[in-house]
Amino acid sequence: MNNNNRTITYPSGLRLVVTPMSSVRTIASGIWVRAGSVCEDEYNNGVAHFLEHMIFKGTDKLSAFEIADTFESMGAAVNAFTGKENTCYYAKSTDEYGEKCFELMSSIFFDSTFDEDELEKERGVVVEEFNMYEDDTESICYDLLSTALYGKHPLGKSVLGTLENIKKLNRNDITQFINKFYTAKNIVISIAGNIDLEKADKWVRKYLLPRVKETIEKPYKETTHKSCSVHLDRFKDNFEQCNFALGYPTVPFYHKDYTTQGIVNTILGGGMSSRLYQYIREQRGLAYSVYSGQTAFDANGSLNIVCNTNPANYVVAKKAAFEVLDDLLKNGITDNEWQRAKTQIKSAFLFGQESSQSMMTSAGKLMLSAGKVFDVDKKIAEFQKVTKKDGDAFIKKYMNGDCVCSAYVGKKN
Repeated sequence: MNNNNRTITYPSGLRLVVTPMSSVRTIASGIWVRAGSVCEDEYNNGVAHFLEHMIFKGTDKLSAFEIADTFESMGAAVNAFTGKENTCYYAKSTDEYGEKCFELMSSIFFDSTFDEDELEKERGVVVEEFNMYEDDTESICYDLLSTALYGKHPLGKSVLGTLENIKKLNRNDITQFINKFYTAKNIVISIAGNIDLEKADKWVRKYLLPRVKETIEKPYKETTHKSCSVHLDRFKDNFEQCNFALGYPTVPFYHKDYTTQGIVNTILGGGMSSRLYQYIREQRGLAYSVYSGQTAFDANGSLNIVCNTNPANYVVAKKAAFEVLDDLLKNGITDNEWQRAKTQIKSAFLFGQESSQSMMTSAGKLMLSAGKVFDVDKKIAEFQKVTKKDGDAFIKKYMNGDCVCSAYVGKKN
């Protein structure tokens, strides 16, 4: 146990991180696994996401309905999500049901039977999710941009997988994935709310620690891979709107420039006062939705611009986005927008402190990805140390146009 009284690393390599919040009456518990679509190949792409669905579909003692009914009888919210590099299963409840929720979460994590009948029913659900995705130009555009950035590398593949794979994935594919990646060194337990480390440790030792598998293979470690200046199109003539995206390869999660990138992202397209929003939507009237966002993985990252517009406006809107970037490169960031962006980020961190689920997510992700303890005051201090000079240098280094990938989804124009 370390001296900050918030984390424990057990002999197996399993880690626990706790965020005590005495001001709330809720507890959010998350089981984070260092396994996502990046751990897949072309034959089982989609299995991590399929597994996330199936883990709620029945144990040796409880049916899928009984699992849902038990959580809801405690007034708890339960869910999960799969990303490129990790998967998280979580529940949030009032503090009086915190332990019971953790016990049930542990049970479905270890005791899911992956019944064949349930698997076939859930396959239909995932197919419908895929069909919904096919109607969402923005989601398609993001995945297409990932392919432009990372090519055939697993980071370039969709978390949902292919429709062909969804239709053929079976129980054996799921259990093989669990045996390989759902092991001690790949798991972080993050608990936040009205709880302390001692109580959380008792829960882990009672319900989870005795059953977690030892890590035989080396835990997943990403390797650097990126493309440069690739453009991809996907034409869908039945859509009245189109999406385009620009992706600038930048830095991995917790790189020394990642904090600077967060401020630059806010200035570029992080809100209604951002440059992209003001110029493309408010001044030019070229789009309803335009923003920027950052993605960061173990060894890669990108700063992205995404715009939804009419196909007739695509060329001029894309040109306008480059005009915003050119102005940033030539004239730099103003003192006012630099301070405004820092204030926005500080507010977001402080607002997050009011939510046990938000703190569970921040702490779990950081511990899983970087082995570090999330501390709001420390994060705010890191942002305060970054100077406008750092921001201008970041833009010149990463967003000078030497390497930019792009994607378009919509009608052929």
